[in-house]
Amino acid sequence: MKPLLFLLLAMNAAAVEIIAHRGFSAKAPENTIEAFELAWKSGADACELDIHLTADGEVVVIHDKDTKRTFPGENKVIAASKLAELSGLPTLAEALATMPAERGRFVIEIKTGAEIVPALVKVLEPLQPRAKQLVIISFQRDSCIAAKKALPWIPVLQLSGSKDKKTKQPIDLTEVIAKAKADGLDGLDLGADWAWSEAMVAQIHAAGLTAVVYTINKPADIARYAKLGLDGITTDDPVMAKKVLE
Repeated sequence: MKPLLFLLLAMNAAAVEIIAHRGFSAKAPENTIEAFELAWKSGADACELDIHLTADGEVVVIHDKDTKRTFPGENKVIAASKLAELSGLPTLAEALATMPAERGRFVIEIKTGAEIVPALVKVLEPLQPRAKQLVIISFQRDSCIAAKKALPWIPVLQLSGSKDKKTKQPIDLTEVIAKAKADGLDGLDLGADWAWSEAMVAQIHAAGLTAVVYTINKPADIARYAKLGLDGITTDDPVMAKKVLE
């Protein structure tokens, strides 16, 4: 490999943001204070987390709509439960409080519809001076649109797999890009099931959007994706990913 080309590839890899999926979920329970604190301590560039809205209007951190999977023996539906009934869950505010003042950022995935946005605004508005440390993502288009409208100072990225969940038909990247631009969003956070290539990343960047991939957990895959010019790679094991990039 020519020295200049090697240098360019190394620079691209070094520039990739490593995002700890639900915190350092390879070593700690997902979406917990422990997982976030361990991720920061381990040098992760960012932490991703998931949010739901409780019956009394509080924003809590959990991936599923209920507690069945993450709290064995329980089956409390988040939207039908008050915060006091969900004592094992951190609030978004508590999770954000783990973020170092001088570095790192949280990637906040909205798992609901746009109804959560007013409550989300109350939590995030005081953090406007730390805007560079926040990102919002969602599979729900209405949630992305509402979040961007309410919090224009925070980057919002559209999540998407490569196939429509209902029809199982392939999704056209050009259409995803066009919708994100029309919605005023800032980027795309796309699954590993897409046919990722340098050309694909370049197409997203040419539209003025950032490009992030989820969720990559094998060292060889981390190395391959890092060379594509991506802005971020989401992984369950940020330590492994960082070692690969070194």
